[in-house]
Amino acid sequence: SHYDQGRITRIIDPDRIWGLMAKRSIDVYPEIEARSGVQFHYPVGQLRVSYDPHAPGDSIDPSDAVGRELGAVYQRLQRDKLVARFPYLNFPAKAEALWEEGAAGFINPRALVRAQLTIAAQQGAAIIGEEVIGIERQQGEFEVVTNTGSRIHAKKVILATGGFTNLLLGRKLDLRPKAVSVGLAELGQAELARLQGLPTLIWRLDNHPVLESIYSVSPTRYADGRVCFKIGGTLRQPIYLQSREEFLAHFQSPGLAHEIQALREVLLDLLPGLVVESWGSKPCVTTYTAHKYPYIDEIEPGLIVAVGGCGAAAKSSNEYGHIAALLAEKGEWSYDVEASNFRACWSS
Repeated sequence: SHYDQGRITRIIDPDRIWGLMAKRSIDVYPEIEARSGVQFHYPVGQLRVSYDPHAPGDSIDPSDAVGRELGAVYQRLQRDKLVARFPYLNFPAKAEALWEEGAAGFINPRALVRAQLTIAAQQGAAIIGEEVIGIERQQGEFEVVTNTGSRIHAKKVILATGGFTNLLLGRKLDLRPKAVSVGLAELGQAELARLQGLPTLIWRLDNHPVLESIYSVSPTRYADGRVCFKIGGTLRQPIYLQSREEFLAHFQSPGLAHEIQALREVLLDLLPGLVVESWGSKPCVTTYTAHKYPYIDEIEPGLIVAVGGCGAAAKSSNEYGHIAALLAEKGEWSYDVEASNFRACWSS
């Protein structure tokens, strides 16, 4: 939900549905880039690492199975081969990894949205860049009110409004928006040369006091010209946001201080001797659902939601949008994955 330059893309996932949604989105990246003229996909590879693949609840074996089933291009690496392939990364003795190549790597989410909107406009969509502050049903249709006072009438509405969705609804969905942070490490030319070929990374940590796991995105050039290495993670003790005031306070902050500090420490341990030109951070929100798949459902006649990315949906957004569009167009579920997986759940 924060504006940055890099989100991980990959097929391999411990959950088959997540892997399938990613594969179907990744398969159409080339078409989206070609039709829009906007590049957003960078296939630098993706590394999923576990401190011990035999630890309870570890994701390496189920991810390996999903990768095989969905035809991902990857290798399973024990620690000796992992160190040989990525000598600048520091992992514990029992570590194993899945090294996915092919189209895995990262996307620029802002560029992906720009590409999608470009194609939408080519197909006749009107793009209105205003904030929606209210939705009302009037005489069999919806009136969508924006912050400028515009009033837009429609027979159907799709809400793809993430953690902010309940601010627009009377009855609340069971959404669990987590306040999280990302760290940015600006790198100079010497470090970029040393770390050439660094893939994106997902790493399950061993009993870290603050973080369950971390992810990182390969060094990427930001709008201000800096090249930054991005790192984020999953807090052991999540912090949830619900009110507009809580969202504003978090997004107007630099992020959670204890999480930012932990991310820096993990990064410096992961990349020994890393020389950082400057440090930065950003606040973010990841919105989870009751069943840990997005809600894609018609919650009342004509009102459809496509919300709850669960921290992993940027790469798959095109396919999730496709499912929601099919539901709006046909008025019933017609997708080849059971609707029950995406059913909206209401807050109690």
